[in-house]
Amino acid sequence: MRNHRATARGLRRRGLLGLPLAGLAAPARAQQGRTLELIVPYPPGGGNDIGARALAPLLERELGAPVVVLNRAGAASQIGMTQVARARPDGLTIGYGLWPQTTTLYLDPARQATFDRSSFTPLALHVIDPGAVVVRADSPLQSLADMVGTAKARPDDLRISDNGLLGHEHLASIQLQRMAGVAFNQVHFNGAGPALTALLGGQIEAGIFAVGTASVQTRQGAVRALAVLAPQESPFLPGVPTAQAQGYDIIAGSTRAFVAPAGLPPEIRDRLAGALERAIATPEHVEKMRQLNIPITFQGPAGFAAYWEEEERTLRPLIAELTREGRTQ
Repeated sequence: MRNHRATARGLRRRGLLGLPLAGLAAPARAQQGRTLELIVPYPPGGGNDIGARALAPLLERELGAPVVVLNRAGAASQIGMTQVARARPDGLTIGYGLWPQTTTLYLDPARQATFDRSSFTPLALHVIDPGAVVVRADSPLQSLADMVGTAKARPDDLRISDNGLLGHEHLASIQLQRMAGVAFNQVHFNGAGPALTALLGGQIEAGIFAVGTASVQTRQGAVRALAVLAPQESPFLPGVPTAQAQGYDIIAGSTRAFVAPAGLPPEIRDRLAGALERAIATPEHVEKMRQLNIPITFQGPAGFAAYWEEEERTLRPLIAELTREGRTQ
């Protein structure tokens, strides 16, 4: 049996959780004041990695304990999210995942994911970043109509990237292909960083990225956006029309949020969620995210849990349909 009193004393002494003794049953290793591991299930350079690293020092200040960002990329985030789900629920491991990617991983039977929504404790929704269709700055493609026309002339040949199988980019590409009656050559990557490298290197002709990533690259003159996948134009991509305005009713985006393993004691959950909320609301973080063109859309544990549940309800029949069609491989 663990020494709960010693555990609580250690947590309070180290300042990681600052929780009262009563009712706290954190695992013994927490008394050592270990560093909080923030797992990003994608490679360095993408939106999740950038957002996590922007927030980490502020979260460290709020918690009074070191925070280290660990990239655990692979299998369209399945490797990293599996690691989060399997971690001990002691408040020392949290994940910064991507939705709908996390949801589609366990809804797709072919993935054989060992986690589902019940495997995690929702902590905070951080960002809802709309998608954007982009091409290299020197591309001859000027609009979605140009993309569709090229795909009709070259069936299954126009190469378009996504940041992971069944992520928001992949699902948006499927929607566009269905609406336009065309077939792209879909190329899957493990994150925005590798996908962007392939686009800039000419290995692919178009890609779908979050506006935060696309706008930075647009500002640097590396890419050009053809459409925003949101109900309104984005202030971060001024003058770029929506897909709806071009005749394609597609709304898609990247939702980034924090989770812990299931079974996290409520006191620890509330402490972590509160620290995340305060860190996200700091003027430093708000300004940093503004500079990165990433919109903050905060929701706490209850709001994020409801968002996730509704997303799962909406996606379940779609993923079942795509599975029957063999489109999830």
